[in-house]
Amino acid sequence: MLKILKNIFKEVNAPEASASGGVDLRRRQFFREAFLQVTDALRELAQERMGPRKYLRPPGAVEELTFLSLCTCCDECIRVCPHEAIRGAGVETGLPLGSPIIIPKEKPCYLCEDFPCIKVCKEGALKLPARREEVRMGLAVIDNESCVSSEIQFCQSCVLACPLSGEAIYMEGGKPIVNKEKCTGCGLCEQACLTVNTSCAVKITPL
Repeated sequence: MLKILKNIFKEVNAPEASASGGVDLRRRQFFREAFLQVTDALRELAQERMGPRKYLRPPGAVEELTFLSLCTCCDECIRVCPHEAIRGAGVETGLPLGSPIIIPKEKPCYLCEDFPCIKVCKEGALKLPARREEVRMGLAVIDNESCVSSEIQFCQSCVLACPLSGEAIYMEGGKPIVNKEKCTGCGLCEQACLTVNTSCAVKITPL
């Protein structure tokens, strides 16, 4: 549906000569506004039906609804991931079968320097960032009540596991602090926390 609407928008924005040789601006403006209203309505409806996501997309993923319209579930990004972090979605996710996702507590993203998963995507569902620091898959959220790091027991497993340690997550007052502006949402901190905590104190919230 989004692809069809995009094609309509492209057509109504193409120059159209009127009887006097000019451009019918009012007609184009009408269709432009109608297009935007329809796409906004479809976006809200889709987001309401999908609900909050419980999974991550691979690094470089475009906005979710656009991603769904572009991704063909070809499995290429899944096959080239050197850490087997990307897996195909099952029926329980409500996504198209095989749609690429990452579940950090099982296998986080290691933010490869050369991003093989992005380079192999031919449909444009994954876009190569200028720097890996610009990747935004999700946001790490720390439950301080569950975190074992305190005056009694010092722990910095999540900080040490972070590929942007000291920037995206750092220690302050004996507690790990997440910098929301720097966190890539790779999930390495969540996996590290699971190795020392019976109840994981770190959770990655998908963006």
